[in-house]
Amino acid sequence: MTRDFKHSFKAPERAELPLVVYNAGFQKCPPGYGWGPGIRDHYLIHYIVSGRGTYETAGRTFVPEAGEAFLVRPEEPVYYQADEEEPWEYYWVGFSGPSAPLLLAQTAFSGGAPVVQAGQQLRQALLEVYKARGTDYPSAVRMAGYLQAALGLLMDAGPRRGGEALTDYARRGAAYIQRNYSRPMGVEETARATGVSRSCLYRAFQSEFGCSPGDYLTRYRIQRARELLRHSALPIGAVAASVGFQDPLYFSRAFRRETGESPSAWRSAHGKTKEQGTGQP
Repeated sequence: MTRDFKHSFKAPERAELPLVVYNAGFQKCPPGYGWGPGIRDHYLIHYIVSGRGTYETAGRTFVPEAGEAFLVRPEEPVYYQADEEEPWEYYWVGFSGPSAPLLLAQTAFSGGAPVVQAGQQLRQALLEVYKARGTDYPSAVRMAGYLQAALGLLMDAGPRRGGEALTDYARRGAAYIQRNYSRPMGVEETARATGVSRSCLYRAFQSEFGCSPGDYLTRYRIQRARELLRHSALPIGAVAASVGFQDPLYFSRAFRRETGESPSAWRSAHGKTKEQGTGQP
């Protein structure tokens, strides 16, 4: 396992520039490492290169992952924390200045989106900001130049539109379901994690998968249940609990609706015991 590390720079003085870097760095976080709840007096962009975590802002919770960036805005209460099992590694830059909001308005963060997809080039661009660090005015100018290049990459990413956006939302929502199906969860939670409304998530799933998010969750749980019924000797109630059904009777009804058979009948027809029970006594 990669050891935790942190490399950071904080400007001792804030230069008088249209765009000024306050801090920059990169970090491999220990499990559960977090910041906040608190507020910043500047903008702060994190780009995640591996792992994942949670980001809470404006009453919503997001689960950013590798390949995504999240934005902290000035004076907005936020909290972010690395995942306990797959803690994130990220690069960041903190900045402000009169040009900052104008430039951000042209990026994928426009419209208030706090989490966006970003390409691997953003990692190198943020690293260049850090490498240009220094305490004198020329260093501040160089850091601002590299920051503008990073923001240019986010402008290229741009806000997604139409069917492309729906596909992205559906795939992010499906990935969240597949990671969390084994515990109690629902459509509202999935929508929050994806960063869209329930209605938008519903449209995205209908467009991409031909079903609602709730139906997708049920079908995925039944798929996982079939694997357990086939390859394990767990009781039916334990299988139900393992895939996120709290009520075994509801599980049996949902299973029959999807497969046309009860869990016990399906196991008898397809399970490991039947496959291995063909030898002579």
